[in-house]
Amino acid sequence: MMKKKILVLSTGDVNGAYEAMYKVAHILKNMGHEVVLCVRNKTKTDDFIKPYIHIQNVPPPKKNFFIEKVVRKIKAYLPQSEPEKAVQPKLTTDRKYSFLSKDEITENINVDSLLKSVGFIPEYIFTGMTIDFLNSTDLFNIYKATQAKMYNITVDMNHFTGGCHFSWGCEGYVNNCEHCPAILEESQKFVAKDNLERKYDNAQKAFFQIIAGSGLTLEQAKKSKIYKNQEIIYNVNSLIDTTLLNDRNKNIAKAVFSLSDDHFYILTGAQNMEDPRKGFKYLIEALEVLDRQLSEELKKRICILVVSNSINEEFDRIHFKKQKIDYIKDYRLLSLLYQATDVYINTSIEDSGPMMVSEALACGTPVVGFDTGVVTNMVVDDYNGYKIPMKDSQKLAEGIQKIFELDKDRYAAFSKNAVQQVKEFSSYEYAENIFTKILE
Repeated sequence: MMKKKILVLSTGDVNGAYEAMYKVAHILKNMGHEVVLCVRNKTKTDDFIKPYIHIQNVPPPKKNFFIEKVVRKIKAYLPQSEPEKAVQPKLTTDRKYSFLSKDEITENINVDSLLKSVGFIPEYIFTGMTIDFLNSTDLFNIYKATQAKMYNITVDMNHFTGGCHFSWGCEGYVNNCEHCPAILEESQKFVAKDNLERKYDNAQKAFFQIIAGSGLTLEQAKKSKIYKNQEIIYNVNSLIDTTLLNDRNKNIAKAVFSLSDDHFYILTGAQNMEDPRKGFKYLIEALEVLDRQLSEELKKRICILVVSNSINEEFDRIHFKKQKIDYIKDYRLLSLLYQATDVYINTSIEDSGPMMVSEALACGTPVVGFDTGVVTNMVVDDYNGYKIPMKDSQKLAEGIQKIFELDKDRYAAFSKNAVQQVKEFSSYEYAENIFTKILE
């Protein structure tokens, strides 16, 4: 394949959706292409990451005073212009939808500045989450200047909604986003419809294409007004670097964290456990079910490991042993933690990921979680974990108990299958095959 000039756009380069686009850039660079990840906020030191630098406008040339005098006289005889309209009130939204992309019309960047920041004219452009950086109109302007092929990756839902990053069951994005439940004031609900219409127009004119980032967003994109007619929608899942996240050190992993070989460790976590999207109340309910069903002897073998910046106070209700682990940024240490645990529980009820599902599977750790995000297509019942109906705490408890009761050989099969699922559908090698098809 010939070397391509590729631009990856993201607001940042670290954590969650931004980390995903860093991985995209890293994969494309390793494939031998000339790649720049252009961000608003650079934190990593990689040379291929370049911050957007806005070039100030050149001062206008000095005016001809004679012409200026004539213009002033003409204006004096013209009707006075209307006073400026009052500033529109701030958009009031329901926080759970993360309606962050409020304006798809106003231009946020200067395309010349962007291209000078990048250093070349791209042939291909991949975008992820660009909130507070650029919108679909900016992408259309970049397309006009470059004629690059544009691909939007669904690290969330924003690429095909009227502004929401999570839909909470709303399917307004299928048609026109009328009567948007995320916008609280009736007089402001038109914003979502206008945004979606502008995104649709920009997508049509610039030939945007979508790439799914999970099984859930794949199904959503297929139904969306903007991308429902796209012939092929590839799904890159969570983009796991299996050189870092793997099952090669399971024999020593527990010892690294001073965990006991005769205990069953349940791993869960999130950056913010108070976020209702993460559904931790259902985990607490499921653990309470287990508490009632298991004998005292069995309960003594179970320990809950919680990775988070802060633990929800409701966890005090849980009678099982609990241990807090500070949030881990080093992938090698994180890999060891996954390998040291016996099951990862994902209780997200509205999520385009999370990354931890595929990370746990890559490390040979079975997953039990609600049927959303990457669980939808990465977790297979009786193969590498259990996929649970949404918000069903009883079924969640049953899934955990099934993993707990697996004999050694059956558990080893689940663990092996978990690794295989990532290798086939979420590894860098898998993503390279997809990008090869796109870039041909």
